[in-house]
Amino acid sequence: MTVSVRRTARPLTALALVAAAAAGCAGPGGDTTRAGASPAAPSSPAASEEAGEGSGQESEEKTSGKGDFSASPRSSVSRPEGDDRDASSSGRYATLPASISGRVPVFRHGPRTEAPRDARGEEKAEEDGENREKREKSENAEKTEKAEKAEKAEKTEKSGDKGDKVVALTFDAALSAEDRERAEGDGKRHDNPGLIAALRREKVPATVFMSGLWAQTYKHQARSIGRDDLFEVGNLSHSHRAFTRDCRDLPALSSDKQLADVRKGQKAIRAAGVKNLTPYFRFPGGCFDDRSRRAVAPAGVTAVAGDVVAPDAGEKDPGKVAERVLKDIRPGSVVVLHCDREKAPVTEKAVRRIVPELRERGYRIVHVSEMIASAMGRD
Repeated sequence: MTVSVRRTARPLTALALVAAAAAGCAGPGGDTTRAGASPAAPSSPAASEEAGEGSGQESEEKTSGKGDFSASPRSSVSRPEGDDRDASSSGRYATLPASISGRVPVFRHGPRTEAPRDARGEEKAEEDGENREKREKSENAEKTEKAEKAEKAEKTEKSGDKGDKVVALTFDAALSAEDRERAEGDGKRHDNPGLIAALRREKVPATVFMSGLWAQTYKHQARSIGRDDLFEVGNLSHSHRAFTRDCRDLPALSSDKQLADVRKGQKAIRAAGVKNLTPYFRFPGGCFDDRSRRAVAPAGVTAVAGDVVAPDAGEKDPGKVAERVLKDIRPGSVVVLHCDREKAPVTEKAVRRIVPELRERGYRIVHVSEMIASAMGRD
């Protein structure tokens, strides 16, 4: 299931998730969305779920695209099979429960306070009919409304109460066997110490998803990130091969090897010295379907997608990356960026523009774990 959590009036406090029987469904995610993004599924005041596949062009099981959802107002701690230690044995990290049909849950974004957007990021018309009619009749009414909002925002900023305006920044630190082999020959690097330094300098909490090969190759950096409370670490699999067919330019990993690859990545990240490893997983390339969600479910992970995918891969203009993120951002957004100075060379500069603007708008930047804990009713 893909979980999208709406907020009540209380900021980042316990939320009850509504449980209902059905097969569960996926949502778009990872560092790129694919064709066939899932349509919206039924929702409740506390939770909503989007049906269909997260990234495949056609459902593996020919689902109708309007499946029910199942969520439980409890937190659970991941205890992967075949692992002698739980990544969150202290109970620090909450996970979402698997769907009734046994598919790994997918967390796309956190609390919402603004009108939802469609797949193109445009706001849907869900405004109150009476307010809309007043706005159409009188420009003065619109100006008054804007003035009231501005005054309220100013008071909120002065009081230090950020309310529901939270956002999570996530970074994919990916490395495949092919990338590592090429890097050994041409000297190119797929880490980004400048980005990590910038996040530390600005005291920006972030969730870094590492592939096992990245953690092995850049062991000292993985250890440094993984022992800094400013960061939390998620698993990007070991090989960073695709878990579906036709996932951009990533070679596909067969279904019978996917669970082992998730566990191998987890072990490699721990072996690098990472202490703050979470039970959160990101599908390589952002591509997943029913089959892959079932394949990795025994690992006990919560898959983390994202609703704002930064176009930083291959981009040379940091302004374009920052502009796109700031345009699409909303309270509760999970932003997907990259930690790769070769493939995403302007991410650091873009982040140095994004962070001050978010703070100016009154956003509070949080870890993904804080959003999930809030969604599961943990203060």
